[in-house]
Amino acid sequence: MIDFAEIATSPLSTASITSLESLLSPPAAIEPIQKFLRFRLDPTQSMLLSVEDIAAVQTIPVSDILPVPQMSAYVLGMANWRGEALWLVDLFQQLGLKANTPWNSTIAERLTTVSAIVIQADRSFLGLVVPEVDEIEEHNPNDLLKPSSDLFPQSIFKFIKGYFKHDRSVVLSTTAVIQDPDLHIH
Repeated sequence: MIDFAEIATSPLSTASITSLESLLSPPAAIEPIQKFLRFRLDPTQSMLLSVEDIAAVQTIPVSDILPVPQMSAYVLGMANWRGEALWLVDLFQQLGLKANTPWNSTIAERLTTVSAIVIQADRSFLGLVVPEVDEIEEHNPNDLLKPSSDLFPQSIFKFIKGYFKHDRSVVLSTTAVIQDPDLHIH
């Protein structure tokens, strides 16, 4: 015969009840995580874009970029992307960081390909040409702080969604970049 009293007081039974209680207890709070793509504008400055706003990261041959006359200085032209015309902009210049832009130097004359981050907002797409694409990082979106105009230059302030204080990483607003009035002049 089975002695249920003996089973109930055995260490195995106590461990089973304890583990069952831990399964039934409310879960520990899980911090939200959001993925961001880090990219470089120059060797000392990098920024982040939310992965949710990125349609693709592509290498585009310079010979495939069709220049468009009478556009803003930072509009490099158009390229074929998935059978559609994709506008390409020099993000460095669009953000008002005109000094040392890679496209105005002799280095640009030797480039055969460029890296483009294709962003989307609503149904609009734009190719952001950047010198270097780094990696995907995870951050808690609750740690994203609102930018203040005393922390960032005015030229870039209108494009900033927020920043992470722990490493001073700036997160760009894809909507602000795509809806930049200077892009829609012509």
